[in-house]
Amino acid sequence: MTQLSKERQNAILKILHYIQDGGELEGAKKMFKAAFDQVDVSEITAAERELIKQGLDPRQIQYLCNVHADVFKGNIKENKENPDFSIPGHPVHTFKQENVVIKSLVNDFLLPNLKKWDQTSDDKFLEKIKQALSDLATIDKHYKRKEVSMFSLMNKYGITAPPQVMWGVDDKIRQYIKAAQEAANRVPAIKDEVDDTISAACHEVLEMIFKEEEIMLPMLDEVADRTDWLNVKNEEKQIGYTLINEPMNWQPKINQKEVGPIAIDSLASFFVNFREGKLNLEQLEEIFDLLPFDLTFVDEQDQVAFFGGGAHIFPHSKNAIGTSVFSCHTAESRPIIEKIFQAFHEEKKNKLTYWFTPKSLGRTLFLQYFAVRNSDGKYLGCLEIAQDITDIKNLTGEKKNTNFI
Repeated sequence: MTQLSKERQNAILKILHYIQDGGELEGAKKMFKAAFDQVDVSEITAAERELIKQGLDPRQIQYLCNVHADVFKGNIKENKENPDFSIPGHPVHTFKQENVVIKSLVNDFLLPNLKKWDQTSDDKFLEKIKQALSDLATIDKHYKRKEVSMFSLMNKYGITAPPQVMWGVDDKIRQYIKAAQEAANRVPAIKDEVDDTISAACHEVLEMIFKEEEIMLPMLDEVADRTDWLNVKNEEKQIGYTLINEPMNWQPKINQKEVGPIAIDSLASFFVNFREGKLNLEQLEEIFDLLPFDLTFVDEQDQVAFFGGGAHIFPHSKNAIGTSVFSCHTAESRPIIEKIFQAFHEEKKNKLTYWFTPKSLGRTLFLQYFAVRNSDGKYLGCLEIAQDITDIKNLTGEKKNTNFI
């Protein structure tokens, strides 16, 4: 880092500390104008990362996130966009297309109908508000794709602070939208409550679009290659899309140096010997894909090493392989995951089990965590098995009849 960039980073950090300590927005803007003409996206995120390094909880930064955006809005250097991003089917093109529709839903439908309902109290406008909020709630898919695939890509290249902060803000937006729906569906609906919750939700949604397109995507463009983006593309369908039809296919030309490990189908004659038999790699791959549960293996360094199984319970990203398992979780859930791995490393536990029924799924999940150790007791990693046991719980009687035709 050059001396000049160090000085710039310190100046940005000074502004962020001022905001963190309760300074006013206008004061922060004046400090910025006195020190800078424009800033680069990487400089802002490096300063936020330094705040986290100094001990600030990422959950605290998320509350300052909009203020940070307001201070730097209009002063971020514009970098030439990757031409691939304008190709229909590219995951960034898809992501931005969703943002266009989301922005229109908010500005051209939801807020105008809210204003008309405020003025007339006509229930037909309230019904339109309810429909708009129902549509807006599907933003969960937009955010989930970002959290699963794009955040994993950022973590892969060491960009760890922005995902921590943005994930918390995403969850806050989900809560705002839910509160707005509850207010609109209440009988009778209270105007002040509906106005306040919808205004808060819409403001946060629009601010997030700015952060995604002006901060997150330019950062990713600096580090990600076509293989990375192809992984993101291939992972889209496991979650789905927000307010758009399934986009067209995108198949980039991949340089030979970007191609990953040798394909399994070329190693069908390569056998792995086990204690009781052997399998070739093709057989092994197909067996893993048929297992009625999801597998995740995290190595002894707490890095994600493997995904397998055919249950498809939790969306995951190939880009997460090789990254810290803790970066795959929100700041809220991370302490729980850290305790599990600490117990395994310290040999306090060898197995932990959990079961619960997420409202979003309506099905009962059974999670098992195993400490994997060799014959000498050395810790090799953690195996997570996630299984949907709803149908198993509902079994009654016995089934022994082999006449299945």
